[in-house]
Amino acid sequence: MPHGPFLIFDKSSLESLNLDEAVMLDNFYMSNITPLFFVECLADLEKAIRSNSTPEQLVGSLATRTPESQSYPNLHHATILRGELAGKFDLKTVHSRVVLAGGRHVQLGDKKGVIFEHSPEAEAVSRWSKREFLELERNIARQWRRALTSIDLNAMAQSVATALGPWRKPNSLQDALTMTDTIIDNMDSEWLIRFGLNLVGAPETVEYVVNTWVQKRRPQLREHLPYFVFMLKINIFFCLVLPTQLLSKVKPSHKIDLAYLYYLPFCSVFTSKDNFHADIVPLFLSSEQTFVNGAELKEDLKSLVAHYEQLPADVLKTGLIHFAAYPPDDAGFLTTRLWDKYLPDWRRIRDMPKPVSDPEEEKRLVEEINRQTDSPELQPSDEQDIDRMDYATIRRMVHPQKGRWLRFSEDQIQRILEHEKNKT
Repeated sequence: MPHGPFLIFDKSSLESLNLDEAVMLDNFYMSNITPLFFVECLADLEKAIRSNSTPEQLVGSLATRTPESQSYPNLHHATILRGELAGKFDLKTVHSRVVLAGGRHVQLGDKKGVIFEHSPEAEAVSRWSKREFLELERNIARQWRRALTSIDLNAMAQSVATALGPWRKPNSLQDALTMTDTIIDNMDSEWLIRFGLNLVGAPETVEYVVNTWVQKRRPQLREHLPYFVFMLKINIFFCLVLPTQLLSKVKPSHKIDLAYLYYLPFCSVFTSKDNFHADIVPLFLSSEQTFVNGAELKEDLKSLVAHYEQLPADVLKTGLIHFAAYPPDDAGFLTTRLWDKYLPDWRRIRDMPKPVSDPEEEKRLVEEINRQTDSPELQPSDEQDIDRMDYATIRRMVHPQKGRWLRFSEDQIQRILEHEKNKT
């Protein structure tokens, strides 16, 4: 079963955690790491800071706290949008889970699968935690800082207002959302496609998308292009709100904060300490999704640390994978309540009789997994729907120990180290 609900965090949430709390986050949640998080981290390399630490040390410290054992880098929103426009992505099949980048589609015998190698993002975070930064990344950081300073939000809002025509100013954020829905549902659909694709940064696709829409007998846009409509809704809403006083102290960096909303369909839980996100994100979540203030999440992770650090030393030596495979029964923990909401069968699964350990069976299983990922007999597969595959393998780099916590038992860690030594 999935080990926790899919969660998206921004930099403000993660940087508030100490290392032990960050490990608890990684243990109980499946983290969707958005491209924006990496951009935010890189931007800090060029930030003037009032601290005894260097920018490299601060980014490195943040990288050390970034989830690794249950983290999944999400495909960039622009790539997802173009996938939908080309008919290769269906938002309705996502169901609040990450959209993974890459993947090698393979077949072994009659079994089909996909193998996700170490992602470039994970390798970058691993380097950053060692305070190693490529010059290319430093250049990206400089370009990003310059791009932020050049953003003219007022000009953007004015251009949208001119295109939409005379609309009254909203009197609340909810009112702005209602007005946005009214605009999308009542403006001419072809005009909306042309206007919207320019607004969300895909102008080169306009003619193809319009022609495809016409060929399909002009279906409702919310059904035909739901992700495009979701992105468009976010941008129109923001431009309606900008000329008002409904959001205080709006600054260019809020364009980045707003872009986090593009990834909301790919999580069950979104967390942030940013007031901008606290005001806006709940408006765009479905009834099945949850916004958690970053301060509340930190307090819960702190409580989990206090809960588990009281365990006897011999229990702690068995590793998180054994003594913290599931959250505490106590619904006083936010994490437990979120598991109850998104993984309601977890207690039943936890309490099922465990099969007797068979070393030979475990060895056979490991060999079969290795065969399905490394066998020279692997052939390319044309199956693209992950729900119809027999297996998916994700390679990742995980520290056996992080902070005070062992992820695995001491014996397991020793076997892992010996295996890695023999490989070299």
